[in-house]
Amino acid sequence: MFLKDNVPVYGKKREKKTRNRAQIRSRRAYSIILPFFAYIALWGLIPLIYGLYLGLTEYNGLAESPRFVGLKNYINFFTTGDYLLLLWRQVWIGVICLGANTLISFAIGLALNVTSRARGVFRASVYVPCIASTSITSAIFVALLEPNGTMNTLLKDFGAKPVTWSYSQFWMVFWVAVYFLWRNLGPAAIIWLGGLQSIDASLYEAAKVDGANAVQRIRYITLPGLRFVTSYIMLTGIISVMQMFDVIMFITKGNPYGKTDVLMYKIYRDGVVNFNLGMAGAESTILGLITVVFALIYFKVVLSKEE
Repeated sequence: MFLKDNVPVYGKKREKKTRNRAQIRSRRAYSIILPFFAYIALWGLIPLIYGLYLGLTEYNGLAESPRFVGLKNYINFFTTGDYLLLLWRQVWIGVICLGANTLISFAIGLALNVTSRARGVFRASVYVPCIASTSITSAIFVALLEPNGTMNTLLKDFGAKPVTWSYSQFWMVFWVAVYFLWRNLGPAAIIWLGGLQSIDASLYEAAKVDGANAVQRIRYITLPGLRFVTSYIMLTGIISVMQMFDVIMFITKGNPYGKTDVLMYKIYRDGVVNFNLGMAGAESTILGLITVVFALIYFKVVLSKEE
């Protein structure tokens, strides 16, 4: 039996049935990812839009309703106070932490890729700093840095003079970096290790036959093979350091004399302590935009090198 266009009826039915199956599979796929997008909208998109709105208002979060002031908060950010100084401090402290974390975790990944016995132990213990409570681990660091704490006790035992850590910007930034590394080295090293194990071992064997030394093998085989892993670690690292808050709040509190104060800690004080939600919203928006710009610049540099 044929239709007017000489297409068999059973062919039309089969085509319709195939189309229905494809639609069912498509609906199932959307139903699977829908909760994820709902979660993103609830905890990401809605707060983002509300933060953008607050940045254009004056609002204390209590009795009065938000009062629209336009770009006043953004103008104040660039013209009054020490906001730009805090932003600059957030950037350079972040560069120190991110650079050290990237290099040291890469070295650990290389070592683990060679030493197979240590892999299991390291993988089992690497996430201990990640799952430990930030407040508890920060309290331990603070106790170590007390005038009569463990660090000064060790210095006395070795005949050195005790150090008043909280009075020195250098040492407080140093301990901020140490704490950041302690919490982030493990996951980054595991990611490096996974990338290293994905590189074909025959490439290294061929390079050895051609007389390439260890440095040359890393430069011409390892680093090009890890470009996507490097991009991921750098991107997540940029986001992490630009959101650095807990270590400042729990360990330094901006000391000494505000010399380790950063923009994220200022956002907390303006929004939670001083109830200046409008200014906090503007600061958050600016910091978020700067983070995006840094990420885009990094990817632009990476893509230009690949081309």
